Amino acid sequence: MCGNTIPGRILFACFGFVAIAGCAGDSAAPTPMPALHADGTRIVDDLGNEVILKGVNLGGWLFNETWITQIDYPLTSRIHLLGQQEPFAGKVDEVLRLGNDDWVGEGYLVEFQAALAERIGAEAAKGFVDKVRPYTPGLYDDSDLPLRRRLSERFGDDVRDELLDTFQRAWLAESDVEWIARQGFNVVRVPISYRNLVVGPDVDRPTSLVFNERAWARIGVLLDWCETHRIYAVLDIQECPGGQNDYTGTSLLYTDEALQALTVDLWKEIATRFGGRSAVAAYSLLAEPFGAPDAAARDAMYDKLVQAIRGLGDQHLLVIHDGFLGMHTLPKPSAFGWTNVVYSTHIFEFSAKTYEDYDFLVNYVHDPLFTEAQADQNVPYYIGSFSTRFNEGWAYDAAELLVNWYTRHRWSWSVWTYKRIDDPIGVQLFGKTSSYGVRGLLNGDFVRPDVFDDDISTLRTRMAGYGRLQLDPNPTLLGILQAGLQSTPP
Repeated sequence: MCGNTIPGRILFACFGFVAIAGCAGDSAAPTPMPALHADGTRIVDDLGNEVILKGVNLGGWLFNETWITQIDYPLTSRIHLLGQQEPFAGKVDEVLRLGNDDWVGEGYLVEFQAALAERIGAEAAKGFVDKVRPYTPGLYDDSDLPLRRRLSERFGDDVRDELLDTFQRAWLAESDVEWIARQGFNVVRVPISYRNLVVGPDVDRPTSLVFNERAWARIGVLLDWCETHRIYAVLDIQECPGGQNDYTGTSLLYTDEALQALTVDLWKEIATRFGGRSAVAAYSLLAEPFGAPDAAARDAMYDKLVQAIRGLGDQHLLVIHDGFLGMHTLPKPSAFGWTNVVYSTHIFEFSAKTYEDYDFLVNYVHDPLFTEAQADQNVPYYIGSFSTRFNEGWAYDAAELLVNWYTRHRWSWSVWTYKRIDDPIGVQLFGKTSSYGVRGLLNGDFVRPDVFDDDISTLRTRMAGYGRLQLDPNPTLLGILQAGLQSTPP
């Protein structure tokens, strides 16, 4: 059955999306995956066999962080691109190379203009920066809201959804799931923005949810692929109505009961559509809910979601994230009557700049706190997202340290992220690369969509072009992860 949706939607998914799902094929449906549940600190299948989930995040797909997909340009790369049209292009690049941070805002232009003025004169520098300003604020972000709003401004909401659907079909194919499974991974975590699941304008305080059936069908197809290739999926809400964190602005969720009710409705819809799919290992209810003012507000919101899903009779594992308040701040499940829950955090350690930093954090800070907390809570742990970020030897050693740490404690994990493109201009200007992306080595040309200047026909072509993008594996990172797949917990 395609999508395992409620009856009225089955017909739509299978009839309207044959090209996506292949619902009308003659092959027999795959055997359902064994359902998973919690048994103390272990995740087990129906026969009681322990299942430690080890896999990758499908970052950039249904929550389009443009620093992953390289749709449009970071500001420094946009400046370089515009500079190529000027006789002083070399001076523009000279100034750009004074720094190497592509996460820069409009304030950067003031410093850039002053430095450029020293080289080409104040009037010429001002004239050039005036050409840059229409491209600010940029779309290079860790959320998809700036991208979505720019597309809507230029083409309207319906065309926005069409273009994003074109990208989504191109970014992830069955061959990707097959490749992930063939490497030995057994789970994909699927970050999702609620905005991709609905239609209509992007507002801060939505009052209703009108569903985007194309996006829901795409999730159903992913689960079909997962069943075919014997790999689980964790469905993860990266952004809920009102936002559980500040990626798209100030979080409104915890002070607005109407937004809380919409978030409950969203999860009830997910459970209604996918509750019968055992390829879903777990529902990750709210990723990184650090917008919560305190642990009590975090847990109260989680409780609403848990009770709503359980009220439907859905017994999937439910992932509860600590919101970076610390795993020890998560309650004993019995305090709320929660069952079949998994506790989670993400490990990025942005303050760590050396292997020794990671070693200290893991072995002298996190390990005692995590171990003591888990023993008290008696639940499985899942490191839903992690990366050591830098494309340097010490960072790969730190990644190995993390994977060995998870193995030692029998924790599930998924690395951030499956694939990611290093900005080619950033590589050219600054030699800037990262270890983000199990598949992250660009092989061949990449013509990125220019959301400010491309016409609609060009954007359609370039969004579809992601389907032809060649990203090779990072052999060092992949080797570390595969060693972790083969490691036997004590």
